[in-house]
Amino acid sequence: MSSAHDLDLAPVAPAGSLERVPVIDLRDDPAQVVDQVGKACRDWGFFQAVGHGVPAVAIAEVQAAARAFFARPRWEKRRRLRSQDNPWGYYDRELTKERRDRKEIFDIGPDAGGAGGADGEPFAGSTPWPAEVGNFEPVMKDWFGRMTRLSGQLAGLISAGLTGDFGALRAAFDPDHSSFLRLNFYPVEDPLAGEAGDEAGLGVHHHTDAGALTVLLQDDVAGLQVFHGGHWHHVEPVPGAFTINIGDMVQVWSNDAYQAPVHRALAMDRADRLSVPFFYNPSYAAEVAPLVGEPAYRPINWGEFRRRRADGDFADYGTEVQIGEWRLPA
Repeated sequence: MSSAHDLDLAPVAPAGSLERVPVIDLRDDPAQVVDQVGKACRDWGFFQAVGHGVPAVAIAEVQAAARAFFARPRWEKRRRLRSQDNPWGYYDRELTKERRDRKEIFDIGPDAGGAGGADGEPFAGSTPWPAEVGNFEPVMKDWFGRMTRLSGQLAGLISAGLTGDFGALRAAFDPDHSSFLRLNFYPVEDPLAGEAGDEAGLGVHHHTDAGALTVLLQDDVAGLQVFHGGHWHHVEPVPGAFTINIGDMVQVWSNDAYQAPVHRALAMDRADRLSVPFFYNPSYAAEVAPLVGEPAYRPINWGEFRRRRADGDFADYGTEVQIGEWRLPA
């Protein structure tokens, strides 16, 4: 694939393809799980995790609260509209690769986990909780805590497979990580039909995730695809599983041994779709550099990278920054 346009036109893997994103049971023997996670990161950058210990009732609660919010009138949701300075809250015209996505989102900042918002950080705003959905704030804060714990466990597995040390990445997330929670709603109808002049052809255009790793809760409506081996592959929802993918910072830590996967979400044509990703991100002050091998990257300040990526996503405040800008000459 020679360009972003070519990537958009790449074929979808044929039905019945034996190549599928691996499913890993976190309850298996720890050494076996480390090996499986490492192989998944090398081969796909994606895996689905079962045996994670998050109860079904908590999953049902977070999905119900998210659906209740997106069901509110548009004018009411826009009262919690995010801005360039405060990226937390509602938005319905996000860009990926400088193209508008066909989705609505609500972003919940690090304050939900008791962190973030300190002076000098790239984003100092707080989450504008929608009081009209009565249990929204406590449900999301509970989910934030659950996802923080699960993400720490997964980061330890990735770290162990890469370096042999479960704790090699821990310092990058202390004392306060900058993770955030997102609610994604992909409606059949374009939310900006009649308002925006451009057509949103995909739910989310192809991209890699900026941070360390993403823990995604999917509903039962398929729509996520990952680019692998020259084809787009469906990441089918697995009941009770979380879909995990690594991001740009793990690619840098791994010195390119693990590649952040290119993925996208289709526009919905038959049924609305809901997903709830948790983006596990380092502390804003973290300097991210390769942990193994002769470094292929100079250190990346996560706060700077995050700020510039957000500017490219929010609107025409800048192009979407890529880790290639920090790559050292061969």
